[in-house]
Amino acid sequence: MAEVKALFYLPLRDTDGRDLAVEIEVLETELYVQFAGWTFQGYVKGAYRMADGTQVLDESAAYVVVLEESRIAELEQVLRVFKGKTLQEAIYLKIHRDIDVRFL
Repeated sequence: MAEVKALFYLPLRDTDGRDLAVEIEVLETELYVQFAGWTFQGYVKGAYRMADGTQVLDESAAYVVVLEESRIAELEQVLRVFKGKTLQEAIYLKIHRDIDVRFL
């Protein structure tokens, strides 16, 4: 079974300024239950162009989950549920394939 590393960013505040700490905590619990763990990699800042052309500056928490490639759709669904609780237009998700991860 091929493992992949998924990197994703969760905004700390919604586009209206609302704190998303509770939603992030719920997501962390779901990641642990479904994928047996997650890694917080720190904070990142970036800009995103909304569909209407306005620029949004976000500070986000970067997370990594290692999972079987066949379970990517499950992770995408967890992230969609998170996104559905926000005003976000998109959640950044990057899949790294051909990795060798070992838990020693």
